[in-house]
Amino acid sequence: MKFKYSNNGIFITLVRDVRKKDKNDECPLRWCVCFKRKRTYYSTGFSLGLKEWNDFINKNLGKHKEMRNSLSTHFDNVLKPRVRELADNGAFTHERLNQLLGKSDISTINEAFRAKIASLEQSDKISNATIYKCALNAFESFAGVKPFSAITPKFLREFQEDMEKREMRKSSMGMYLRCLRAIINNNGESFLPAGNYPFGKGKFVIPTGTGREMALSLDDIHKIEAYECKSKTAEFCRDMWIFSFYCSGVNFADLCRMRYKDIQNDEIYFIRQKTKNTSQSQRDIISPITAPLKHIILKHGNKDKGGYIFPILNGAKTESERINNIRNFIRLTNRKIKDIAKELKLMSGVSTYTSRHSYATILAKLRVPESYIAEQLGHSKRSVTQGYFDSYTREERFKYNGLLVSNS
Repeated sequence: MKFKYSNNGIFITLVRDVRKKDKNDECPLRWCVCFKRKRTYYSTGFSLGLKEWNDFINKNLGKHKEMRNSLSTHFDNVLKPRVRELADNGAFTHERLNQLLGKSDISTINEAFRAKIASLEQSDKISNATIYKCALNAFESFAGVKPFSAITPKFLREFQEDMEKREMRKSSMGMYLRCLRAIINNNGESFLPAGNYPFGKGKFVIPTGTGREMALSLDDIHKIEAYECKSKTAEFCRDMWIFSFYCSGVNFADLCRMRYKDIQNDEIYFIRQKTKNTSQSQRDIISPITAPLKHIILKHGNKDKGGYIFPILNGAKTESERINNIRNFIRLTNRKIKDIAKELKLMSGVSTYTSRHSYATILAKLRVPESYIAEQLGHSKRSVTQGYFDSYTREERFKYNGLLVSNS
């Protein structure tokens, strides 16, 4: 059988797809394109039983002439030239071949964004889906609908300038541009050939946000802790903010999801929501339950100890509902903690993130080992040498986190 072709690690062959057998024991004939162990199948419109298939590939029978001619025409004039074009330019991906063959539903950046968003939502990755939606909104506000070929270094610089004119934060700009880069990269199946790839040194480099002072002093933390709140709502938000600080700077998304079953031997175990679905090796963050944390759990914890510690996610049945509850609670806490900081004449811009940043900064100033702080924050980028070290002991965790507790 002559229906085989290979070029630069790409293989085309005609196969009888036995997975799709019909009631007459006939199976469809498909073009199989294989590259880097990934296969894409294309319909030919023909089906054959096993005996007919064996005759077709081993004999040149007249009854197969029309089918053979049809397959040869498509193979020689369409499929093989398209694969050769991409292979010779070092630009082959399955998605690009689909585009050349008119088989892809994705021909613009906008369509790729929407496909990514739908995929994230189906996987219950609601937060990531929301970020991609915001990135798409920023992109469409500037450019409308664009094909992949329009994304050049010049286009990206103009896109960045447009976001700057709208006084967007550098962190947001960087996040949206990274989303755009991820869309183009397409999980290793880039929509653009290497020669047209717009990101990287000498082309367009995504800006990084510069850090700003976001940490409070330990005295300021204790002032917030002792503040007489004017409402039960403000008190609850303040106490959750204090809980985040004493609980190793736990992110609010993780705090809201904590369950009573996570408490063992006067410590609480959790994995960061931000990284739990990544390929990075996961390690529990273990935070000692010091006196302030015990007090807050007794004061605000759910009476039913079979579920969440705090009532923020009570009644939320879906991941979308949980995400909405967390977002709404973070917004509420940000408003309340800003009001408290203003009354106490502390720095402006205090937010839920400030508790985490303050935890790390204060411990660093107290000369607590950097490796301990990184471990408690759940930072995964540690040197190979650090990877050989054991985790800190329970006694060490109580010692270091205990440095933060007020003696008054």
